[in-house]
Amino acid sequence: MDYDKDFEDGFEYTSLGALHFKHHPGTKEKIIFLHGIGADVKVWSKLVQYLPSDLDIFLIDLLGHGESDAPHIEYTVSSQFQALREFIALQNNGDSYIFGHSYGGWIAAYYASQPCSSKGIILEDSAGSKEFFEQLSSSGKSKEYNEKLFNNVMIMNSNKDYVIRSILDFDISEDQLTTELLSDIKTKTLVLWGANDTVIDKSYGQNIAKAITSSELKVIDGAGHDPHYTNPKEVSDAIMQFMKL
Repeated sequence: MDYDKDFEDGFEYTSLGALHFKHHPGTKEKIIFLHGIGADVKVWSKLVQYLPSDLDIFLIDLLGHGESDAPHIEYTVSSQFQALREFIALQNNGDSYIFGHSYGGWIAAYYASQPCSSKGIILEDSAGSKEFFEQLSSSGKSKEYNEKLFNNVMIMNSNKDYVIRSILDFDISEDQLTTELLSDIKTKTLVLWGANDTVIDKSYGQNIAKAITSSELKVIDGAGHDPHYTNPKEVSDAIMQFMKL
């Protein structure tokens, strides 16, 4: 598929604001893609080249990102979940797979832990692990980490500083991916991780996969934090195998 030619733009209006999306209609499985913090739908431009054209694909700009609305609210994982849940209901996409990268993976996992419908989730180098935040806090480098991440993200895509600050500075303890929350995920799950991820070490992926009883773990050799971009063929193959297409 061609990102520029085979996808149409659209907007869906949730109670928190309009979500921009790109849609490629297909006759087989539905799959929704959620990007990471500060990114937008363009991050999937390489991956979609390797996906079969009969898939029904939605690429979503998360609230506060890309062409989606950016209201002055607290950008919690819970608020992103609420917008996603409404989007899926409005599009009648409860039978979709959900693929989330990093921050998007956190949202996808949170969504799957709630009484919401999906056929399965794919968590790629997912953020949100309680163990990750505990280790960061014990190192005394939380503020330094957030500031570095903020500066890196603000270089991308003309991001709005109040959105990124809200995501990074809000008390996220209630939304963290605890062992208890992950154990509530009953839908089948694929945990994808770059073997050389220096942002979120693969050990956190192993912990997430262990906590989700219906999951399998696939580590992609040679990939860092963004396998969908650096290793799109391997990620596409993993998606197809997971969906058994």
